[in-house]
Amino acid sequence: MSKYSLRFKKVLKNKVLHYVFSRYATYLIQFVNSLFIAVYLGPYYLGIWGFITLIIQYLNQINLGIAHSVNAIIAINKNKEWYVEKVIGTSITMLLALSFFVILFFAANEVFHLNIGSKYNFSTYASVVMLIGILGYFNSLLSSVFRVYGRVIEIAINQSAFPVLMLIAILIFKGENLIWALVGANLLAFFLSLCLYLIKSPVKLKPLFIVRLFKTIQLKGWHLFVYNSSFYLIIISTRTFVSAYYSVEEFGYFTFAFALANVVLLLLESFSFLIYPKLLNRLSFASNEKITEVLNMVRDMYITTSHLLIHLSILFFPLFLLFFPQYNQSANAFKLIALTVVLYTNSFGYSGLLIAKGFEKKLGWLAFLALITNILISFILIKFVHLSFDHVIFATMITYFVYVFFLGKLGRNKLCLNSSIKLVLNDIFPIRLFIPYVLSLVLIFIGSFAFYFIFPFLIFTILNFKSISKIRLSVDKIISNPNFINI
Repeated sequence: MSKYSLRFKKVLKNKVLHYVFSRYATYLIQFVNSLFIAVYLGPYYLGIWGFITLIIQYLNQINLGIAHSVNAIIAINKNKEWYVEKVIGTSITMLLALSFFVILFFAANEVFHLNIGSKYNFSTYASVVMLIGILGYFNSLLSSVFRVYGRVIEIAINQSAFPVLMLIAILIFKGENLIWALVGANLLAFFLSLCLYLIKSPVKLKPLFIVRLFKTIQLKGWHLFVYNSSFYLIIISTRTFVSAYYSVEEFGYFTFAFALANVVLLLLESFSFLIYPKLLNRLSFASNEKITEVLNMVRDMYITTSHLLIHLSILFFPLFLLFFPQYNQSANAFKLIALTVVLYTNSFGYSGLLIAKGFEKKLGWLAFLALITNILISFILIKFVHLSFDHVIFATMITYFVYVFFLGKLGRNKLCLNSSIKLVLNDIFPIRLFIPYVLSLVLIFIGSFAFYFIFPFLIFTILNFKSISKIRLSVDKIISNPNFINI
């Protein structure tokens, strides 16, 4: 049998690649969905859909960190099945209580006429959005459980259900009816995923309430909640400012640009999703020397790939506008959002290190201060500088850079490494990434033609040739040996 036949057999049996390929297929569907939704809804209705997804994101983040806490606890105590079951049971009870308060909030919105999102006619969709948020809490928890136990097939089905149902809805409905169909598809996908998790669960699932575990989950969960919610609310708060201070159509342009920029980085989510529990476990027990070695490897792969994808996407984005001329006003927004969201990938690894070492509190405070910073800068840029909708993202770009810098400094301190300003900057934003990044920003500022963005890409490729070669070798190793990601 030839070596190519053996290699092909390994690929067919590689569960890591099964998961990764399923995610890429899903991301392709999401990308196609984004384009069709933009066409069939138009800027105005896309703005309404963008506001609905914004509220769903807020509900996702107001989760008290329960799922994040359970993920961290059971990743470290995976072999103690009795303990894991009690932790999960207590967390289920906690989520039931959280769901009750969510219901009260939406009831208050209706009874007291709070008029949340009135210009987006949100009250029409509020009850269904509430159910989506509640189902999301339980799916997030069970997804963390399946993730720790390596049950990637169920996770892949869960992550693929909504994009597939969205595609079906897009093929059938148009205009305002499409918005209702998308909301319904989201609700159905979450319900079916929950049923699958309950049937296939690797551990027993039943509500419990153990006071000691409640305190453990909530103490760890609270700091993780502050960290995760504050961090993700940074970009969500920016979208909220755009939705509040600009027209529905302008928010539609912003939503279009934001959706496409995020699809690019979703390509890496499958890798980080699989490796995160293993990374937490390794960082919990390894020596500082070994941790430094592991972090250097995964950070180099992840961050370099992220920046490569972003420079490529900026270069080819004008081609999409040829097919969607009604979104020409989103061109600058896309470039700036892409360069903004890629910044947070520069923090990859260090947040996991601090969580593994029990420094969730410091991590939470850092993210919370970053959120406040973003809100203040966004407010100033809108109310006093009067920037256009596509330039408000500068607030988040500045915030992400400051956040990543202090996170890198904190992480290096915990590893007993030199944390001078120069070395931290070289770690979190090495010159090989910084030069093409700044060149792209300059080209945006001076309004250069799309063709000129080939230069940042070429410079990036030259400066990062060695890292790109290592990434190619690592991909080859993952294909040959799925256990390679066990770092």
